[in-house]
Amino acid sequence: DGIIEFKALFSEAAAIHLHETKLCKDQRLTETENGQVVVEGTVQMTSQFRWWLLGFGDQIEVLEPESLRNEMANITSKMASTYK
Repeated sequence: DGIIEFKALFSEAAAIHLHETKLCKDQRLTETENGQVVVEGTVQMTSQFRWWLLGFGDQIEVLEPESLRNEMANITSKMASTYK
């Protein structure tokens, strides 16, 4: 699928393991004032990466790239409509 510049907002709990096990070599973690963590880095866009992101549920928000943000929004919208 290619390499992307990834940026997401993680809850503090979801980001804890990223302090010990990096997502990528150039990973950057920035804590926000409200305790959330912005995670940035260059990653390989794969189906496994998408599944990994979805596994966090509402504990993350993909910020960039916009194409991945839109993909996650579409998937989660379809998931939500299943339970209505």
